Amino acid sequence: MVNIGSNLDWRKKEMVNIIICEDSKYYKLKTFEIIEKYMKKTNIKYHLFTFESYTKKLKEIINNPLDGHNIYIIDIHLSDEQSGIDIVNDIRKKDYDSQIILATVYENLISEAQRLRLSILGYVFKMVNYEKNILELLETCLKIFKLKGSVKFQVDKIDYNMKYDDIIYIEANSNERKCVVTTKNGSYDVKKPLYFLEEQLNSRFYKINRGCIINKDKLVSCDYKNNIITFDNSKKLVGMIADKKMKGLKEYVRSN
Repeated sequence: MVNIGSNLDWRKKEMVNIIICEDSKYYKLKTFEIIEKYMKKTNIKYHLFTFESYTKKLKEIINNPLDGHNIYIIDIHLSDEQSGIDIVNDIRKKDYDSQIILATVYENLISEAQRLRLSILGYVFKMVNYEKNILELLETCLKIFKLKGSVKFQVDKIDYNMKYDDIIYIEANSNERKCVVTTKNGSYDVKKPLYFLEEQLNSRFYKINRGCIINKDKLVSCDYKNNIITFDNSKKLVGMIADKKMKGLKEYVRSN
């Protein structure tokens, strides 16, 4: 059994989304209960989603990955027309950060899935040590997430550990003495000065003025004449680039 008490202090400030797709009601409930029991002991902020097939809602989650770290636990052999492998293929078209666990009662399907090289974290044979193997892979996921760059902050007494890749830009609001962290899916009002967040960032972030830091990896275009920055989720910043920051931004864009 996995050691719940292992040294993972970071988990107190983490957000994890766990998405289960399992057409067997028995294994869907069993997997849900195993994970729910484990996660309640970790103090990690988490969301659990369960699906019995490749529904419209599941497709929306895959096409617009949720903020935070995502774990998919997918049955290889689903009863509908699309298999678990079809779902994994769609995930990997959009997202190579999420961790994927495949489960099955058919051992031969594991070797078939392995040949596709879809960056699967692990495979679980349902008939042997199912709970133990699911928990071991879940623990591995959490250890992997610890290594990814992120920013820690608190909103409404909830601790967040936001991945760098989820952040579009961070803007200070001096009037309200807070910062707004804008992500691909929304925004978070953080009652801290900008330097509190700036100290946690790496070189992918660029300060375009005294009160705004952008994620350079999210840039699509920079209209220097009209001072407009466009990001990959269509968000725009207008008139925000300070004159003395223009040169550095141009150099970055031209070199990438």
